[in-house]
Amino acid sequence: DDAGATNLDAVTISVVTLAPATLSPAGAVWKYLDNGTDQGTAWRSNSFNDTTWKSGPAMLGYGDANGVYPRTTNSYGPDPNNKYITTYYRRAILVPNPAEVTALTARLQRDDGAVVYLNGAEVWRNNLPAGTITNLTRANATVSGTNETNWIITPLSPGLLLSGTNVIAVEIHQDSTNSSDIAFDFELAA
Repeated sequence: DDAGATNLDAVTISVVTLAPATLSPAGAVWKYLDNGTDQGTAWRSNSFNDTTWKSGPAMLGYGDANGVYPRTTNSYGPDPNNKYITTYYRRAILVPNPAEVTALTARLQRDDGAVVYLNGAEVWRNNLPAGTITNLTRANATVSGTNETNWIITPLSPGLLLSGTNVIAVEIHQDSTNSSDIAFDFELAA
């Protein structure tokens, strides 16, 4: 025995690595409303009844979205020279244990502007003015070229997740009534 040596008890260290999880994948099926009406704020809530809304897989929109044709075509209204400014989208996701989610990342494709809500709370606004948003609020600028299909990425607070059903609501706004196309897709990863 070495007089200076110490006897250390064996210690087992367990490291738990949580794998990333996709809560809402790109190309998911969304409910959507494309009739030009102003939905106010009730449509964002988890209790809103969207059973009469249409549904289809993303990418959603109309026109060519810079050469990427949407899989689900939204209506722009009866007049191609006076198209609807806003289209509304909703998707329910299940989060069994939100306490396990330490980070959220959202990815968005939009043409032209978007507001994203999670469980009724606004979590992200892109290319839209500050203040109150209505169905007639126009995007700040035209999104064109490859920017129509680029993914924009931002972190979101996982503290907004609920145990059980959560609702993602997104409104897409055009910058003019004669837009040649709109595009929308969204992904949420934990």
